[in-house]
Order: sequence, then C-alpha cells, then structure tokens
Amino acid sequence: FFSAHTMADDQCLIQWDVPYAPADPKKTSKLRQKYGLPPFETTAEDVVARQVIDRFIPPETWVEDGTTWIKHASIEPSSRLEVVMLQEKLDQMLVDMGAKETGICPIRKALYAECFDELIRQVTTECVERGLLLLRVRDERRATLQAYQTLFESRMGYGFRLALKGEQEILENLCQIGNVTKHKEELDKEIAEMKEQIETTMKEQEERFAEDEKKYAEEISALKKENAGKKIQLENCCLLKK
Repeated sequence: FFSAHTMADDQCLIQWDVPYAPADPKKTSKLRQKYGLPPFETTAEDVVARQVIDRFIPPETWVEDGTTWIKHASIEPSSRLEVVMLQEKLDQMLVDMGAKETGICPIRKALYAECFDELIRQVTTECVERGLLLLRVRDERRATLQAYQTLFESRMGYGFRLALKGEQEILENLCQIGNVTKHKEELDKEIAEMKEQIETTMKEQEERFAEDEKKYAEEISALKKENAGKKIQLENCCLLKK
C-alpha cells in the first residue's frame, strides 16, 4: 500500500506530511492510523506557512487504485535530532548515488539543492519571514549560477566556432600550400628543361662555330695559296717582257 510513494521518502531529503485522499476520507483516516496519527487533523494549519512552502516545494499528486492522493511538504518544525538525521541522510545519499566529491557533478548539485529546500522549509515553519528571505537568497543564487552557465556555454560555443574556423583556415592554407608547392615543382621542371635546352643550343652553337671557323680557315689558306701562285705567275710574266 503506497509502496511507490511512501518508500520514495527514503530517497528524498524533504520531510512530507502523510498523504491524503480528498475524495475518500476513510482511506485517509486508515493511512493516518497506520502511521500512528489521529484519524483526522486536530490542529489548525498555518495558512501562510503552507502557502510559502507549497510555493517552492509543490505538492505531489498521483492516482492509485482509482483514488487521487495528495501530499504536501510538512509545516511541522523540525527538532535538532531531525536536522542531524538530515545531515546523515544527505551524506549517505551522496555515497549511494555515486556523487563526485569534487568537480562538476549533477547528482551532488541536485542533492544539495534539495537539502537547501528542506532547510528553508524548516526555517519557514518557525518564521515565515526568514523563510521568504532564504527563498530570495536561493533564487538569486540560482539566477547567478544560470547566468554564469549561460555565459560559459556562450563562450564555449564561441570557442568551438573559433576552433572550427581555425581548422578550416588551416585546411585552406594547407591546400594553398599544396597548390603553390605543385606550381613550384612545375616551374622547377620548366626551368630544368629550359636549362637543358640552353645547354644543348650552346653546344650546337659551339660546334657550328668550330666548323665555320675551320671552314673559314681552310678558305683563307686556299686563297693565300691561290694568291701566292698568281703572284709567281705575275712575276714570271714581268721577267719575260724584259
């Protein structure tokens, strides 16, 4: 009977009132007697404290065997022993749920947030004004943490985009370097071919120049011989005339 919800209190730091069924007072009375309580609530409830506590610890509602049940966070003040038990329960739940002792841990964050709500509940039961002030401090702290988280996520997103942009620029630069290197290799190949052509052309020119020089030397030698022969003939002709 109520296994899913009464057992849930063992895994919750909030102190709850006994559930009640608005449409079935008999079942409510039976459940209260099971917990050793009077069949009906005999003391007047602090309406202001109830409104404040329900504001930050909303009542839980569920349906079981066709009956709607509701339970509220307790507005009964807590004793010193209950506070000590709350601390021990918090420590045990941190261990059982595998919360990290340091660093960012969603489990540890959720447990401490729930414990802080329970402490605000305890303070509110004794002084509503102090409870409201603590609730204001809690909300301001949450807003500040949310602002830091938003800023962190924004900076992380900017850093991620910047890193992607840097990687893209690196890839583009590598591609450009590859193209320049390939173009350089092509130019080096053209330069090597041109040097080879120049060397071949110079060699051919030197060979042609040597052949022409040899040819001109032979022609000059032949002309000199021819000139010498004609000179001798001319001298002989002059002697005969005398």
